[in-house]
Amino acid sequence: MNSTRLADLDALARLHALPDAVALTTSEAAIFLRSSVSALESMRAKGTGPAYIQGGGRGSVGSNQKCLYEKADLLAWMRANKVSSTVEAAVRKGQLFMSVADLAREEAFWVDAHGQVVGMVEAALVGTVVERLGMYEIAWLPVADAAARTWSDLASHRTLAGAVSNVLRSELLRAEAGVEASEIASEARRPEARR
Repeated sequence: MNSTRLADLDALARLHALPDAVALTTSEAAIFLRSSVSALESMRAKGTGPAYIQGGGRGSVGSNQKCLYEKADLLAWMRANKVSSTVEAAVRKGQLFMSVADLAREEAFWVDAHGQVVGMVEAALVGTVVERLGMYEIAWLPVADAAARTWSDLASHRTLAGAVSNVLRSELLRAEAGVEASEIASEARRPEARR
């Protein structure tokens, strides 16, 4: 192991030993999260990262006020972003189902003897897949159809249904924006509007 890696591990151990109420700099927070300063800056700009403290009130001069991260907030953010599968991570990031076409795509789902969906095969850990083989049927269903069925696992159902709802909301907003743009264009073409 090289000396830089050992130094990073030593710094990480020291940061973990600090009390939860301590405020860390962006560099320290990046080490604590095993991330980078630029990744934290990007998350701050997008509002997707951990909560942070930034000095300066209304009328403060300069846009680069120092940012600090409370260790407790970093721990809470890490815990809130735990996932148990790549599918769960993709759903959380809104990447698994991005369009109505994705919702119509057939995916493999576990189905029990009562016809209830147990979960998405791709979301299961390898050990779970091996365990469930022969125990449950595998049904290829459009994602939207699977979300509309009864499930035996409420948490998994909520995760999938939330992803489906997000796609549908997004498509609805796009459709409404298109209608609004058509209405504006239609108004602009009216003879009275030109006067």
